[in-house]
Amino acid sequence: MTDDVFWELVDTLGGVIDEDGVEVLRDRLSSLTAEQIEGFAAQLSDKVRVLAATPFEGGPVPDTGEAACPSLGDSLENSLYAVVASGREGFSAAVEDPSTVEEGEWDAGEAELLVDTVATVLWDRAGLDWHDDFDPFLAGLPAETRWYATSRGSAWRSAPRRYEKAAHALDQALNDSGEWRAWWRQASLDRVKAGIVVNSDRNRVRIERGRRIVRAEFEMDRDYFGERDAAALESLVAEEALMIMHALAERLGMTAPPPLPAGSRWPGDGTPRS
Repeated sequence: MTDDVFWELVDTLGGVIDEDGVEVLRDRLSSLTAEQIEGFAAQLSDKVRVLAATPFEGGPVPDTGEAACPSLGDSLENSLYAVVASGREGFSAAVEDPSTVEEGEWDAGEAELLVDTVATVLWDRAGLDWHDDFDPFLAGLPAETRWYATSRGSAWRSAPRRYEKAAHALDQALNDSGEWRAWWRQASLDRVKAGIVVNSDRNRVRIERGRRIVRAEFEMDRDYFGERDAAALESLVAEEALMIMHALAERLGMTAPPPLPAGSRWPGDGTPRS
């Protein structure tokens, strides 16, 4: 994608990141080819990376909110996206003279809308993961060595600590297992990102294969944890892993998964202990 085309697309935002502008940009991006969307994502990442290399990090960046926030961490990241969203002129001025960033007003409060929109279209149309392949603050870090990455959450009830601890231990065992790595190579993908969310009125499974990774989301009903004691929660982790792996095997056309690694609460054949 040429620089001119990139800035033409950015101009659909109207100079700021808000819901209306992002919706227009989403529609425009969705009409492009996968290669063009990938090009836009690469350009956006490059522009933010250029800004991140300028010397204003740590200084105050005026915002249109009630008070300016120091340009650090998330505040810095949001401000950089806001500068790019302002258009070619604002971006060029910031690169040539970083002090203009401190002197200007940037509505950075909704910057995540831009990132989320690009990430969604990039995955849906090009099968690529923004955070793995393009995020200027994450992409380029040391290569991910895990083939199996999980996340767990609930907007209804906090996950029991015993459950989280057992899940972390089993995740690590699966990543360290040569047998499981050999099984995963059938998929010809770098890794799976699996999410367990306990916040639903019924159980739902969604598995989407991208160009290099597969995303698996499991929505579990509110009775998922029930009144299980510590031992039952550890057994739940084994049952959960088997559910995930069998679902992946079916969706990706793989052979049946091997037994779970031997652990304190599950035997080598993968059957949770009672």
